[in-house]
Formats: sequence, C-alpha cells, structure tokens
Amino acid sequence: MSVVARFWGTRGSIPTPGAKTVRYGGNTSCMEVRGGGSVIVCDAGTGLRELGVSLLREFGQKPIDIDMFVTHTHWDHIQGFPFFVPAYQQKNRLRIHSAPGVGADFERIFRGQMGHAYFPVEVDDMPSAMSFISGHGPFEASGAKVRTLFTNHPGVDMAYRFDFPTASVVYLTAHECHAAQGDTRDYFTGQDRTVADFCRGADLVVCDSQYNDEDYKLKRGWGHSRWRDSVALGIAAEVKKLALYHHDPTRSDDDVDEVLAQAKAMVGEAGSKLELFAAAEGQEVSLP
Repeated sequence: MSVVARFWGTRGSIPTPGAKTVRYGGNTSCMEVRGGGSVIVCDAGTGLRELGVSLLREFGQKPIDIDMFVTHTHWDHIQGFPFFVPAYQQKNRLRIHSAPGVGADFERIFRGQMGHAYFPVEVDDMPSAMSFISGHGPFEASGAKVRTLFTNHPGVDMAYRFDFPTASVVYLTAHECHAAQGDTRDYFTGQDRTVADFCRGADLVVCDSQYNDEDYKLKRGWGHSRWRDSVALGIAAEVKKLALYHHDPTRSDDDVDEVLAQAKAMVGEAGSKLELFAAAEGQEVSLP
C-alpha cells in the first residue's frame, strides 16, 4: 500500500475564509497521512473539522483508530479539535501525541481551550477512548516509525518524521531557520544541520514557509521561516517533494502563486531535482 498525505488546512496564524483564498484554502493547520495502519493526523487546526466529517463518511459504523500528532498548542494548531466529530463517538479510539509543555503539561493546556469559559463542552464530555501521550520518541505508531525533533519556535514545538516501509513523510511546521536570524555561532549552525539531517532523503517534507523577505524584516524571531529558507532546506536535505505550508493569512491565492513561481526558479537555479508545490486544501499526494 502506498503512503498518502492529504491536506485539510494549510493556513498559518488565523483562518482566512473568503474569495481570495479559495484555491489554497483558509483553514489552519491539519494534514492526514495513511500508510496502512490507523489514521495519522498532524495538527488540529480548523481543517480538522472537515477531516472529521470525511472520516465519518468513510468508516460509517466501523470504529476509527486515530493517532493525532500535535506540534504545539498555539491556537492555529488546536482550534479545530472541539469540532472534531469522531471524538464524540464512543466507538472511536484517539491517541493525542505531543511534546511536554512549558509551565503546564500538554494535556492541561490542550484541555484548557475547552474549559467552560471558552466552549460549552469539555474534553471529558467527549465519549471516545481518548489518551494523551507526551514524549520525544522514537516510537512506532500507525505502521510507521516515528521520530521527533524540537524546532525553533517560541514555547515548545515538535516536528515529526514518519518512516513507513515504502515512504517517509516529515511534518515541519512552526520553525525558524537559525541562519536567517543571523545566528552564525557553532551551536546554531549545528541546529540547522540537525534539522536538515532530520529531513534528509524524505519522500515528502511539509515545511513552514510563512514569510517572504519583507515579512521577515518585521517578524524576525517570531518562529516562522521564509519560503526561501524552506526551499534551501529541501535542496540541502535532498528531499524528493517539498510542500510550502502554513501560508501567511495576508497571502491571497495569487500571492501564493507568485511565491511558488519564485521558489521554483530558485530550485532551477540550484540545478536541483526537488519537486516543489504549495500545499492546498483537498490536495492528495501519493508516495513514493
């Protein structure tokens, strides 16, 4: 069985519905991966709601077994969870993976968004078999060997690599390249090399590409990468496919097209074989 990745939310920071974001989508971060085991979900942004509806249509009365990997607990990565319908069905099993939190553990932070001050239903009112798993890996889940990597983002953020028998997928969102920040000391250049090694040879890398050069002048240190940093990473790590992801909320579809054209030109100038695309809601990628 081939590995399939599907994009349900590709936007960063805040949902952006409207006529100018129809093609690439306005929902925040959510991706589904299938590789022969249970369902893998990466992040629980607003795209998670449509994924839940799709899973109900697919599975019908059959139980759904889900491994959800949350990179961090900023709003755009968890705000879809209260509307994830499979979590409201007792027959379904849901394992939620993430890194330990800072100051408060991940489970407490995750549950907090569904406290009565914010939402009428609490996590404990969801009858699915739900468990919270915090750890650094490596471990196995859903037919894949899972490796993790802490990224350069305010608070705690974790990237995931899923190595299946036939293909590998890296989900690397909310990350800022150290070199772009001007950190040239040995420790920070070593961190950039570690990220490249984590991605090396992957069949698909889904990568934070939120900013352009103008954005970055004002937002250096905010924990996100320029698209050119993502392309440079893909080339250096010799990955096969690179998805530009976590599109800035100010970016229209036409703006994303322009970014993609410039990014492809950069790949061509480097003489790389990297296959590059901008992630779009509803897009499905089969690997290898």
